[in-house]
Formats: sequence, C-alpha cells, structure tokens
Amino acid sequence: MNQSKKTREAKVYRSVILRKFESAGKRRRNYLLIRCVLAVSCALLGFLAISQYISLQKSAEEKFIEGKTTDELSNDYITLYNKNIALAARNSQLTDSASELEAAKNDDAKLQSILRAEADASKRQAGLLEVSGNGISVVITPYEEVPITSNMLIQFVNEIKAADALAIAVNGQRVVPMTEIRDTVSGFSVNGVQFSYDNPITILALGKGVDMYSALQMVGGVLDKWAQSHIDVHVDIVDNLTVPALGEQQQELMDLSAYSAGKVNATPAPASDATSDAASETTTAPATLPASTPAAVQESVLK
Repeated sequence: MNQSKKTREAKVYRSVILRKFESAGKRRRNYLLIRCVLAVSCALLGFLAISQYISLQKSAEEKFIEGKTTDELSNDYITLYNKNIALAARNSQLTDSASELEAAKNDDAKLQSILRAEADASKRQAGLLEVSGNGISVVITPYEEVPITSNMLIQFVNEIKAADALAIAVNGQRVVPMTEIRDTVSGFSVNGVQFSYDNPITILALGKGVDMYSALQMVGGVLDKWAQSHIDVHVDIVDNLTVPALGEQQQELMDLSAYSAGKVNATPAPASDATSDAASETTTAPATLPASTPAAVQESVLK
C-alpha cells in the first residue's frame, strides 16, 4: 500500500516537473519568436525609411531643372550645346597642336615655325598686333544734355565682352586687360589718349557679329537704356573689319619686361661719376652665352 502510494507520488512529481520544463521551453520559444519578429520588423522599417529618403533626394539634373519654364530649359540647352561644341573644337585644336609638336620634335625649322605662330597668336591676343575678321562697328553720337561718361563706356565694353568679343577698340585704342577708361575735364581717355564729349565715338569689336548685336539689343540692355536718354547709337554687322594694335607709346607704358622673374630690378642711387652708371647698366643687362655653347649647357646655366 505504501509502495503504491509512493509510486503515485513519484509519477505526480515527474508529471509536474515535465509540465514545468514544457512550460519553460514554450516560454523560451515564444520569447525567441517575438525577438525574431521584432528584428525582422525593424529591418523592414529601416529599409523602407532608407528607400523613402533616397526617393526624396534629387539628383543634380533634377535640381538644375527644378522650377524652370520650358523656355528657360530651351535656353539652357542651347547654351550647354554651344559650350559643348566650343569645348570639342578646342579639344580638337589642342590635339592637333600636340600632334604637330610631336611630329616636329626632331625638325628644328618646323618647330621654330610652330613657336613663331604661337608667339604671333599670343601677341594678337595681347593686343600687340592688329586683327581682322567679322564683327560689329558701333558709332555713338553723344547727346548734348547726356554726355558719354567713362562708366557708360565701360558698361558698353563689358556687354560686348560678355558676348564673346575677341578684340575691341575704342576710337582706335585697343582695349586690353591693362586698359583704363577714365573721365577727363572735357571728355574721357582710353589708354591715356584723351577724347572730347562732342565728337562721335567709334567702337570696333571682333567676333560673332549677330551674337554681339543681339546682346546689345536686349530689352533692358545698354542700348535700351541709352535710347531712353536720346543717345544715338548706330550698330553695323561688318564682314571684314580691322581692330588696330596698341600704339607704341601705350606698349611702352604697359611693358612689364623689367619686372619679369630672373631680372635684377635694383634702382641705383644717384652717382657722380660715369663708373657707377656703367656698373648699374651692367647689373640690369641680361646674361648671354656664345652661340656655339651646347643647348643643354645653356639651359643649365640659365637656370
């Protein structure tokens, strides 16, 4: 009797223990399942948030066209297209120049010819040589009550510069980076040459005549404002005009060769004898080497 009672108690104890283990295992499985569901949910929410953020970000192209009308986009396209053509042409030009230099590296005569052509091109761009080609001719007849000031001329020159003018001259004076246009007592001056308010002003500009003419004729532009002041401006598109070079006097005034690197630019103190003058001349004189000196030696010495 006691043995059967103990057997029943043992069975009950084992069943209780098993139920506890089963309950603990079930809770553990439920806990792991909940954690897995939460992890997957967080991953999905993060993915959706990142996707939404990326979709809201605008590309450079979208930002460029945002808020623009069809006409503005058309103008931007034309501008970019023209720039692309200009860059392609420049790239082709540089490629051809590089090919010429590579082909002429062993031909001194051809290399000298190429370098002279480059020097002439640089001189034309610097205003040291006259240039010819298509462009516009502008004749401004001043109005007595509204004189043409230097600021008005500078504004006019800037307008045609912005229209890609290649060379400009005002009353025969070449406009270069060092050109000054100033007011004087009776008129204005360009490169130090004075002109009167009473005389007509002639401006020559080399470049695409149609583009420069269109830039000047814009509503609200220079000519539109001048017309309101009764200033007579006559613009002609010319197929062949010549823009003069800087005058010799202007070239001397703008010459910076004395300040180039490698030259001694010491200003000697006043001397009482000819010896000190000769010494100062010797100091500023450039060094020369005999023509028979090898090129490699000349280059090393000059360095």
